[in-house]
Amino acid sequence: MDAWGTLLATITGAAIALLGQHLNKRSEARAKTVELLMDACAQVAASSGDFLNRVWEEQVLNIEGRVIEWDLASHRLASARLQILSHDAGLLTALHEVNDAGQALGAYWRRGNTEESEYRVRRDRCRAAMRSFIEQSSRAIGKHLERP
Repeated sequence: MDAWGTLLATITGAAIALLGQHLNKRSEARAKTVELLMDACAQVAASSGDFLNRVWEEQVLNIEGRVIEWDLASHRLASARLQILSHDAGLLTALHEVNDAGQALGAYWRRGNTEESEYRVRRDRCRAAMRSFIEQSSRAIGKHLERP
């Protein structure tokens, strides 16, 4: 009977160790996903803000070439990462609006000879989309952090 007790204790100890390793790996993977999600959200927000600043620099400060130097590839990469990492409908809708509003402003601005009222409508849409995106990012990341 002593051998059976030792065997049972050994099996139980091994099962607890394996379960602990599994839970630890799962927790680490979740933490990494949240970190990547937060990074992608921050990159999209920063990139969108940079784009608005560059348009402003061209319009108000008359500095040429600022918009064309904007890093569209990095913005697209961060957007793609976000779409891969998140299935949150609110966040993805906000991302879509940020990208659409930025594209509308950029296309209008590059045409040249812009009217102030039309420019402001597009700029304000971009600003509102960015605020919404940041709110949705914060909510979605908070939701991930609250999970057990």
